Amino acid sequence: MPSVAIKGADIHYGVSGAGEPMLLIPGLGLDRNYYRLGTPDLARHFTVYGVDPRGIGESTKSPGPYTVEAWAEDFEALIKSLNVGPMHVLGSSLGGSMALALAERAPQLVKTLTVVGGFSELDRAAEMNFALRTRLIELLGFSQEVADYMGLWTMSREFINSDAGYQQMLANQTIIKKNSPELYLAFVKSVLAWGRSLPEQKGQPKFTARLPGIKARTLVIGSSNDTLIPLALSEKIAAGIPGAKLVVMPDGGHIPFIEKPAEVVEIVVDFIKPGK
Repeated sequence: MPSVAIKGADIHYGVSGAGEPMLLIPGLGLDRNYYRLGTPDLARHFTVYGVDPRGIGESTKSPGPYTVEAWAEDFEALIKSLNVGPMHVLGSSLGGSMALALAERAPQLVKTLTVVGGFSELDRAAEMNFALRTRLIELLGFSQEVADYMGLWTMSREFINSDAGYQQMLANQTIIKKNSPELYLAFVKSVLAWGRSLPEQKGQPKFTARLPGIKARTLVIGSSNDTLIPLALSEKIAAGIPGAKLVVMPDGGHIPFIEKPAEVVEIVVDFIKPGK
C-alpha cells in the first residue's frame, strides 16, 4: 500500500476509482476499512483515497499524545505530497472532527467538506462516555468487555440484532483490537481534548466558535438514532458553518457508512455532484 513520509511517520493510504480526488478520514481507532462498505460506490464517482491516520492501521505508531489538530496537519501535508488537491474531504465521527480542523487550517486544499456524525464539541453525556472509556481501558486493558462497550454505543440496537449487522460489529472490533491499549487510550483522550473537556482546559472556547471561519461548501450528515454523538451536535456544526447543508438520516446509527452505506453514499454524491 502506498505511503507518504510526514514528520517522522509513514502515512499509508489506499486509492481506488476515477474522477475528482476524495479523502476519507475514519473514526476513532479505525483504519481505512471503516469505509469498506461505501468505498466501492464512492469509487464509481471519485478517486478515493482512504487513509490510515498516524498511529492507526499500517501508518507509523508515533508516541502520544495525539490531537485532532496534529492529525489535520498530517492530512494537509499528505494532500500537498500527493499533489492532487484540492480534494473533497469526508470524515466520520472523530474523523469528522479531523476534517473540520483540516478545512479551517488549509482551506485551499478542501474543495468540499462532508462531516458524518462529527462534533465540534461534546455534550455532558458524551464527555461521560469517553471519560468512562478511558477508565475502563486503564482497568481492563483492551479487553472484550471494552470492545463490546464500544460496539454497543456505535451501532444501533436494530443493527446489532440483525445477523449481518452483528457480523459488521465484530469486523469493527477486529480492527479496533489491533490498537495497543496505550495508543487507543491516547486516541480516546484526544476526543476529550478536542471537546475541551479535560480539567486543564476549563474555560477554553470550543472549536464550535471557530466554525464560521470554514469556507468550504459543507455537508453535515447526522442520524436521528445516533446515541453516541447526538443529532444536536451535527446541528451545531451545520448552524456554525456559513451555508452548510444538514441532512438527517432517520436510522443511520453513529456510523452510517456501516449501517446504511448505499444511502449515505447517495447523499454525499448528490451533494457533490448534483444530478448524477
